[in-house]
Amino acid sequence: MITGLAGCATPGKPTASKLTHKSPQQYAACVLPKWQALAPQATQKSIAHGYRLTAPSAVASDDVLDVVDSREGSRATFYKGSFLSGDKLRQAARECLD
Repeated sequence: MITGLAGCATPGKPTASKLTHKSPQQYAACVLPKWQALAPQATQKSIAHGYRLTAPSAVASDDVLDVVDSREGSRATFYKGSFLSGDKLRQAARECLD
């Protein structure tokens, strides 16, 4: 049953949400290479009004970052896959906010 939960397409509750003046495209273009350096299997796909970046995990739920249009740029919402995953992905996302 646990393997059925790993890699879930729908993220759980958000663990952080931040605004940036960058467009979703600009922000995702900054974050994706940083995530791929930390998690080579990280991917990006288009979603309504933005992008979803996913760093898959073999042992827990995926780490997910949704980046969508906001009034003055975009809103980045991070979903931490598990307490087992470190904060490096969230830190990489934070570095691209400005």
